[in-house]
Amino acid sequence: MGESKNEGKIVVTVDPKFKDRMPKFLQSRQKDAKEMDESVKQGDYPSIKMQGGMIKKSSETFGLEDLKNLGQALETAANLKDSGKIKELIQEYSDYVSKLEIQC
Repeated sequence: MGESKNEGKIVVTVDPKFKDRMPKFLQSRQKDAKEMDESVKQGDYPSIKMQGGMIKKSSETFGLEDLKNLGQALETAANLKDSGKIKELIQEYSDYVSKLEIQC
């Protein structure tokens, strides 16, 4: 589908068959950053790896390439136990999700 940046928003077009699932998907993605932030503070890398994998898989299902890539990067950083990189990725992820606008 497509992606464009418009007035600070990141507009992504997904298959109309996903329309009913998108509000819950976006709500869940907004919670992810807070949960991962807590996990990195506690050094809980397995949880971050799991969430990164979940983000990657669910984003791939909807064709959200940038989110999929962020999920992959979080998974990799968690494997390396690189808390600095994880914090950077969580911020990037949080910024992206806050600007994301889905269209069908």
